[in-house]
This record gives sequence, structure tokens and C-alpha cells, in this order.
Amino acid sequence: MARGSWNWYEKFNNIVRTFTGPAQLGAGHPEGPDVRRADARCPMCGSPMTEHTVLRSDDQRTASRLVCPTV
Repeated sequence: MARGSWNWYEKFNNIVRTFTGPAQLGAGHPEGPDVRRADARCPMCGSPMTEHTVLRSDDQRTASRLVCPTV
């Protein structure tokens, strides 16, 4: 992409953001405690969910993250 068209795109986005605001991240409200079933399996690694860690931030702009256990 040419440099001139990128500048136009950034200027356009700056105008749009004045009306729409920044991107919404996270649930938009404080999340409840992490409750898991004892027999639930992770869809990504297949390990029991009780062996996983959920990282949550105090601010509402950061998404929660699921950390799979190391093998």
C-alpha cells in the first residue's frame, strides 16, 4: 500500500473514532468467579480444565486468557 493512501486511511479512522470511540474489549462488566466442571476437557489441548489457569485483568479493556498446562 502506498504511503499516501495509508495516511488517508489513518485520517479517516481518526474521524470515525471521534464518533464510535475505541474498540470494546472484554466482557464490559466485572466477570464472576471461574467455576469449572470437574470432568470438563480443554478444547485446545485435551487436558482437564482444572489444570488450567485463567488470567484476568483488573481493567475491563484486557481480554481474559486461558493458559494450558505444560506437557
